[in-house]
Amino acid sequence: MDASRHGSGGGRPARWRDGLVCHLADSISEGRTLWALRAAHTAVVYVPAALQSAQAQAVMMGLLDQARRRHMRWLLIDLVLFVASAPFALVPGPNILAYYLAFRLVGHIQSWRGARQGMERVTWSFEPDAGLAELQRLVDVPRAERAPRVEAIAAELKLPRLSAFFDRVAIPSV
Repeated sequence: MDASRHGSGGGRPARWRDGLVCHLADSISEGRTLWALRAAHTAVVYVPAALQSAQAQAVMMGLLDQARRRHMRWLLIDLVLFVASAPFALVPGPNILAYYLAFRLVGHIQSWRGARQGMERVTWSFEPDAGLAELQRLVDVPRAERAPRVEAIAAELKLPRLSAFFDRVAIPSV
């Protein structure tokens, strides 16, 4: 997966494959986070030290609202497709299409519930973190030079995948 995130090259099919792998990994990560929110009552968000809590909360609520709407849309689409797959039940053998759609339907229901829980019932607290503020300054530093410091920040925050995430989303301002 790390090779996919760094764009190992190899032509258009390899770039498509790498993009698909990254998209799937991001979807799984988002789903796991939203599913965990279903049972949460309180949560702590670490933000860059320069970011105000109100700004961070506005961004987070916007992301949760976007996730809630997206998962509701896909929930409805998958529900319609699931019902439409009923005639395939007459075909001998397992109805793989219905199983797949049921799996997606349950996943979107759980993600939607998590996003809704995060917006309506979770009590959020925002804690400033100097390491995250430093990541902001490292965006314009070449990857090879910033990698050791990003790894150190990841270790401090106990986020083993932070380096891969940062490399993927860090867009230089130049």
